[in-house]
Amino acid sequence: MKIASRHEIGRLHRAIRSSVAVLTAATMCLSAAVCADAAPQTAVTGLSETYYPWIDNGYPSLARNGLIADPELLDAFAREYANNPHLTNTGEITIADPNVQDFFTWWLPHQLANIAMNEAAPPEGRDLDLTTPEGLGRAQWLVHLCGYYSSSWLRTSMGVFDQPSSTSATPTDAVYTQFYDLVLAQYRDTALFGDDAAVLGFAEQTLRSNAPLTAGLPGPRSDLLERGPAEVGMFGYDARWLFNLLPPSLNAPIAATPFTDNYFSANPDIFLDAHFALPEQPYLREAERKHAQATTDPGVNAQVARIVQGRPGQEPLLAIQQSFGAAGDAIYRNGIGYGTPTVYRGWNQEQYNRVLAWASYAVMYSKANSLNALTAVATNDASLARQEVRTSFLWWIYTTTYIATIFDPRNDATPLSESLPHFVTA
Repeated sequence: MKIASRHEIGRLHRAIRSSVAVLTAATMCLSAAVCADAAPQTAVTGLSETYYPWIDNGYPSLARNGLIADPELLDAFAREYANNPHLTNTGEITIADPNVQDFFTWWLPHQLANIAMNEAAPPEGRDLDLTTPEGLGRAQWLVHLCGYYSSSWLRTSMGVFDQPSSTSATPTDAVYTQFYDLVLAQYRDTALFGDDAAVLGFAEQTLRSNAPLTAGLPGPRSDLLERGPAEVGMFGYDARWLFNLLPPSLNAPIAATPFTDNYFSANPDIFLDAHFALPEQPYLREAERKHAQATTDPGVNAQVARIVQGRPGQEPLLAIQQSFGAAGDAIYRNGIGYGTPTVYRGWNQEQYNRVLAWASYAVMYSKANSLNALTAVATNDASLARQEVRTSFLWWIYTTTYIATIFDPRNDATPLSESLPHFVTA
């Protein structure tokens, strides 16, 4: 097996810190406005297949790291999304026009997060127990697909609305091996096999750093991991990415607008501050409720303050949020050059609505993970901590697959109608 060069791995790890962060969404609160006069579509029965990185086309490490393909489960999720009321990218509920881009970029990843946090159930008639290696492996495969197809969507859209990407690099299997060896396996092993103390320690650790608790990695790789965004850093980064997608930012589209003037607000000087026009994901509403309830106890509130401030020698969490937020500003305030996945000025209204929903749900995911980790550690709730680690694990698979393939030119000459799967109808 070809081993990735240090330059290749370094570039991809840096991309985690300075690239568009991953995609998002799910089953939402039904208080959103219902689309008027929407006609239901012909019933969807499943999804067609298109290329994605897998064990039969050069990526054997994916199965070794626990991923289990389950096309029937994917079809069941497609039916659940497409044949039932679902949110649009502007927060309405419709029974019409299911869109495979929405399904992979934000609906499925966030539905899995809701399942992981016991805020949703698997599709009717399907079992998905994320507390088992088999169940978690099937969820790993699903978010792997989402990360890949989301990356294809963004790269192709950038070619349409900006210009073709100036960087092309197809990741080898060694890239996925390194991601699991250096980052992802720690999440999986802790969630599945860690005792309560290990789970609580890992939840607190990953508020600040993606580095394994067993850090002792060689050379610059350890440094890259230690400086990775983890949960709070990713929140800060994504919040500023979303902020800079909106007017009056110079990077906001010229010919498209958000569906409301008050689309998103966040004060970077306030810890985990974020407010959305889109309905909050159920997992975020529950994380906020648990955190607010727990911190009415003065002792718990003091513990939260201790974790946020950090131990001697640790950087306060607000400072981490702000430093990665500054990185997001530097990259997305103007974009870092045409031909990169950072310039949005030419996007049309349909895809701008989609990218705003994608970014909003990404911020929600990191905010919820951060709140759940804080609450779990401050209250010594190992069960909540294990849920949080498991949910974060799925998000980081999604993110790393997205990052690994954003530079892949495989679909550069292929329209989205051909590179993404299709809904199959009866």
